[in-house]
Amino acid sequence: MASWSDLPGELLRIIIAALPNPIHHARFQAVCRSWRSVPSPRKLPGVLLPTGSLLLPFDSAPHRMFPLPENQRFVGSTDCFLTIDVIDAHNKHTYVLTNPFSRTMLELPELDAVIGNVPETFGIHKVLTHSGLHGLVVIRTDNRNHPIILLNPGKGVWLPKPRHQPFTRIIDVAFLGDTLYAITQAENLISLGVAFYTKGIPTVTSIKRVITGPIVTLEKDKDAPGNRSPHDYIINDAIHLARDHERPHVDILTAWYLVQSHGKLLMVRREMECTSYLEGFTRKVEVFEADIGARTWVPVSTGLHGHALFLSKHSSKSIVAGDEIEEDAIYFIDNGEVFNLRSKTTSPPNKDFGFDAMWLFYPSSL
Repeated sequence: MASWSDLPGELLRIIIAALPNPIHHARFQAVCRSWRSVPSPRKLPGVLLPTGSLLLPFDSAPHRMFPLPENQRFVGSTDCFLTIDVIDAHNKHTYVLTNPFSRTMLELPELDAVIGNVPETFGIHKVLTHSGLHGLVVIRTDNRNHPIILLNPGKGVWLPKPRHQPFTRIIDVAFLGDTLYAITQAENLISLGVAFYTKGIPTVTSIKRVITGPIVTLEKDKDAPGNRSPHDYIINDAIHLARDHERPHVDILTAWYLVQSHGKLLMVRREMECTSYLEGFTRKVEVFEADIGARTWVPVSTGLHGHALFLSKHSSKSIVAGDEIEEDAIYFIDNGEVFNLRSKTTSPPNKDFGFDAMWLFYPSSL
């Protein structure tokens, strides 16, 4: 009798196409290498909640795809990798990168040593990995002492000086090729030159402002002494709140996202009307392309070149459109809205989503 791993590809494609949802697709691809090579028919990513529940767009209920113990939470995702924060009885944190589809797991002891003991308010906002740069891991947090962390697993870690500028003003990061870029609320674009010592320890060798944004007041207001939080080690979470003076019960929330798409670096500026914190609807979305040579942001209004953007606090990515994925669409994870860049229309919010959720991209969509 032939081995299960030797089943012909044509038969495997028929089987995976008949499975009812992407959870089964993921389990199918986790069986063995030959089964994993069969592409999933699903491309639209899932919405992963910190507790491990997976929301599948167009499904009616969440699925417990990744059940976690009470002392563990997902705190970041990048492509197929998830970052797990494990908290022991003494409030010590350890961190693990895991790929649920290939069942690979990578411990991050260097990160544990740096931020193993942190206050309850500490949060990881984003985790990026770059396989082409020695497996570099970039972590953005909400803590002024450790706002950016560069990590080469098994080699070493790099940190800026505590509360050092411009790192505490950074609200989002993204790779374009082998270069790490960051934006601030003032819409300044900063390039961070990364190199490695002989032992593979990463370091930032250069910091350069390549675009000076048009907004100069938000950043100053955010750091004004009268507006600081009692916990001034907490960094603003990539949003800006302003009161609508004509409607005192309404707040205008502005959020920014940085994402690489089709070989370009894009900044998305989004305005929402909110009657309560983080509950509202999108009223305006603007997309800008970084023209680094001209040192300016160029408005994008003609579409996304056959791509769609999936944006969140924890993970943002550009995916080729088609099948379930709408072309020139921007998917927001916090409330499930979908904004079409060409028609300037927005779908109704979905309350099942959440601000702390993150996209989970399937291997076939990457």
